[in-house]
Amino acid sequence: MKTIAIMGMGLMGSSLGLALKARGVPVRVSAYARREETRVLALERGMADAVFADPAEAVKGAKVVVFCVPILTTPELAKACLPSLKPGAVLTDVGSTKAELNRLMTEALAGTDAVFVGSHPISGSEQQGIEAAVADLYEGAVTIVTPDNDAPAAAVEEISGLWKSAGSTVHLMEAETHDRILASTSHLPHLVAATLALSVGSDGTFCGSGFRDTTRIAEGSPKVWSDIVRTNAPALKEALKDFRVRLDELAARVEEGDGDKLTGWFDAARDQRKELLG
Repeated sequence: MKTIAIMGMGLMGSSLGLALKARGVPVRVSAYARREETRVLALERGMADAVFADPAEAVKGAKVVVFCVPILTTPELAKACLPSLKPGAVLTDVGSTKAELNRLMTEALAGTDAVFVGSHPISGSEQQGIEAAVADLYEGAVTIVTPDNDAPAAAVEEISGLWKSAGSTVHLMEAETHDRILASTSHLPHLVAATLALSVGSDGTFCGSGFRDTTRIAEGSPKVWSDIVRTNAPALKEALKDFRVRLDELAARVEEGDGDKLTGWFDAARDQRKELLG
């Protein structure tokens, strides 16, 4: 039976373990977690068949290794796994930026026959930790797989198959294209939500559902989002520049106070959201 190692049992990693078990995928799941209480809970909830405090122990015999940790933690954790990696092991991750991580992982794996094929499941939530794990987190989600041009076809198929077995629809994409698109569709909304949360003040008495819905994602992991910004800064700068243009347009409408122009602006925004989300 094939072994899959899940490195990090936060929301994404523990939900992957649950998904593979709930869907009856014929694999042995080995996991790595730093905290003892996490290791105990992962076993109690059936997220893994074995959980280790040592990353090198967790990857022994694993054909596939999935890093479910913040982006800039992944290369260092991969280096800790090198002594025990199975020959020809295929490594992947769940990070929200891909080009910089591809470069860092190429450096980390230099001189080995391990292959890194990046992944980004577009799922998750603002909730964090193993306690938030659910078996259907990846069900119906889109997962983008971003192999380098020289990645073996078998390795790409291995990682694509993993996410399909967890319930995802898989799309292949170049890492740079992924980062440019996600800067606008995922990273910018989080930055806007966080900025809005910082702009309202300290009295939440009159914060209604609009504020709660709009700022919900601002509760995401600060470490995760710091790494996302650091590894996708060029694309984010462009997305922020475009957003600033839109904000200036809105400020001009507010200054003018023209009801027809304001109505038209809101009409356009409503129609664009409907078109984007189908």
